Amino acid sequence: MHSAGSPACPDCGAPIDGSPRRCPACELPLHGPIAAELWQLDLALNDLRGREARLLGRRAELLTALRAAGEHQPTGAWAGGAQAPTSGPAQAEEDRPAGAQGRADQHGMPLGRPVGAQGQPGFHGDVAPQREMSPSAVRNLLLGLGGLLLVVAAFVFTIVSWGSVGIGGRAAILAGFTALTFAAPFLLVRRNLKATAETVAILGLALFLLDGYAAYQVWFEPRVDSLPYTAVLIALAAGVFALYGGYARLSLPVPIAIGLAQFPLIVFIADETVAHAAAALILTAAFDVAVWTWARRKVALVGLIATWAIGVYIALFQSMAYLDDLAKAVAYAVILAVAAAEAGFMARRAKKFPLVPIVGGVVAGVFAVRAPVAVVVPFAWVVLVAPVAAGVFALVLRGRARTTALVVGAVTSIGVLAPVLIVLRGPLDWGHGVWSASWGAGAGDYLSRSPWVPGVPDLLLLVLIAAALALTVKQKVVAVLVGALAVAFVPPVFDLPYPVMIVVLLALTAGIAAVPQPAFARLALGVSVVAVVWGLVSETATLVVLAASALIAAGVAYRTEKSRTWAANVGVVYAGGFAVAAWLAADLQPRFLTFVLLAVAAAAAPWRRTEIGAGVLGVAGLAVVHDLRMFSLAAAAAGVIAAGVALRKERGKVGYLATALLLTASWARLYAEDVTLVEAYTAPFSAVLLVFGWWKARTGSSWRAYGAGLTFTLLPSLFVLYDQPEGWARPLALGIAALGVLVVGALRRLQAPAVLGGFTLAAVTVHEIAPWVADLVLLVPRWVPMAVGGLLLLLVGATYESRIRDVKRVGAAIRGLR
Repeated sequence: MHSAGSPACPDCGAPIDGSPRRCPACELPLHGPIAAELWQLDLALNDLRGREARLLGRRAELLTALRAAGEHQPTGAWAGGAQAPTSGPAQAEEDRPAGAQGRADQHGMPLGRPVGAQGQPGFHGDVAPQREMSPSAVRNLLLGLGGLLLVVAAFVFTIVSWGSVGIGGRAAILAGFTALTFAAPFLLVRRNLKATAETVAILGLALFLLDGYAAYQVWFEPRVDSLPYTAVLIALAAGVFALYGGYARLSLPVPIAIGLAQFPLIVFIADETVAHAAAALILTAAFDVAVWTWARRKVALVGLIATWAIGVYIALFQSMAYLDDLAKAVAYAVILAVAAAEAGFMARRAKKFPLVPIVGGVVAGVFAVRAPVAVVVPFAWVVLVAPVAAGVFALVLRGRARTTALVVGAVTSIGVLAPVLIVLRGPLDWGHGVWSASWGAGAGDYLSRSPWVPGVPDLLLLVLIAAALALTVKQKVVAVLVGALAVAFVPPVFDLPYPVMIVVLLALTAGIAAVPQPAFARLALGVSVVAVVWGLVSETATLVVLAASALIAAGVAYRTEKSRTWAANVGVVYAGGFAVAAWLAADLQPRFLTFVLLAVAAAAAPWRRTEIGAGVLGVAGLAVVHDLRMFSLAAAAAGVIAAGVALRKERGKVGYLATALLLTASWARLYAEDVTLVEAYTAPFSAVLLVFGWWKARTGSSWRAYGAGLTFTLLPSLFVLYDQPEGWARPLALGIAALGVLVVGALRRLQAPAVLGGFTLAAVTVHEIAPWVADLVLLVPRWVPMAVGGLLLLLVGATYESRIRDVKRVGAAIRGLR
């Protein structure tokens, strides 16, 4: 890539000399078709920016000239019909040569119309400025406000001034205003004032309702209850207004009438029970279904969704609340059955989104069956009612409805998760500890203190779920999973002996593992974990389960190629667990468990595909160490094992882990023996390691050659420096050594010495200046650190992009070292 002037990297902006294949700062490739296209884009963008700057400069000059001409022009020079000077875009258009049109078009300027023709400042145009409100919006606003004022006036008159008028006057006022208001829209429609007619019609509806209120206050209050009268009044108003809208050919009365029709039944039963409210809502939904089917009004659909959903919600939750009242349960069941019928009818007629009424209908139908049955059956069996009802629906229905029924059955079966978790968790902490039980007790006794004891209904529900999954799901492992849970429920449900539970779990593990598929192998692993959890309450059971699980995992690794790696590692972990259990069962000292685990890891490490399991055992062994001296021995043993693994070519990187473990072992031993002059023990070995590294790997990675030797001395010395801060000799010597290592690494372009020396030198510097900084912070006012922090943030934010480039440049420089 080449460019005129001073070329720079398109990513980091570093200057480029000549034609390098990569950027010397960020290592970005600079050759190839992609790089060439990027270079051409940068050139084109630079040209556009230059042209834009020239055009903006010329525009500023023209604006300055126009402002100067305006200051010298008399104020009324263009008034009185005098022709305006055409020195702007219009004159430019007229003075343009004939061939200039095409050139202007090539630059993207629309020349068929002057630029100022849209009423822009400084130029005349024929188009009026755009209005913020359309005439129809203004008209509707005025009509709405006028109608609102009239309704308020009529309401105030009816409430306040009604008592001063006699019976005849009241009748005349009511009849006159109502008749005039309902008659006016006919005349307005003939004169094409339809919006005004709509407003007056709504005013007539409001007057009609106020007339009803006034009539109740005068004639009907002593004889009729307020709620039935209000319900009848709303129903009458809805019917009259719907007929009136159709006869007057208005668009708003019918939707408003449908909206009013949602309330009569609800108002009528407002002081009744919750069941009455749910029934009223579902009956109102039936009315909406009829209206939607006949007239296809969206208002009816909205009312249907609202009333149906609220009614079903009330009926569904109330039906689950009354498990001892058959009459109420039957009432709610009838309400839910009607709701299900409405949803089914809508599902057949729906052209869009038919799944919504299908889901609603299935849910309502399932709980309609559940409501009375849940009262009749014992409480423990209630968990079965809804899933069984959903299963029956699934057998009868087809298509989406069948799938919905299955989903509803799965959701209503969620209550079985509690006993499932109890069984999977095992008997620990329910009054039993590790190796605290005997073989004679029953499996059900171990769970008797749990918050949810598994029962026969839970077992039957799991069997039904497994059968449904086997018939409907293609992935048979899911059905096998639920079936295995059902089998595991048998011993605790029927309180079979504890050994039977162990045998059942091991048989399930072996049987599932025999299927040569990875999914079944993973399921077998899960079942084996449950078996181990159950086996922990007995010493004998623990040994049997761990040994059998290790053998089953080995068999899976031998037979199944796709599951060989993870099965082998699982077998190694189980073997380590068996070794620990056997050691403890033999009453041997627990402080040596670390070496038991490391011995199993050492036995497994030479084999292929078992490194992860061996690593897990090694970490576990280091985690259970009792004291620092034992940790030093364990880390050394783990390092030796890792070094043996690193002898294989494909596992060469494990050598870094071996080195780290051996270094940690030596440091831990020095710290355990309270050695203060650690350099006397580390420096000689570091010198030998550095010589070996220089002799063996002059061209390879500097980390492999010099990393271990430098780390062996620098890091322990740095740790002791911070642990024992007194004295000046160690900081001085360590700082000089770190500086020397850093300089050698920079001169030789070696990454490991440069990074380790720089890190050590920085740590020593921080250690030395920390007391001074602390004293300085205590001396200055408290606002000074906050101000300094704020200034630093502002500086970093203002130079963020350049700092990012600097970081990239430093990173590229470090990566360039060997």
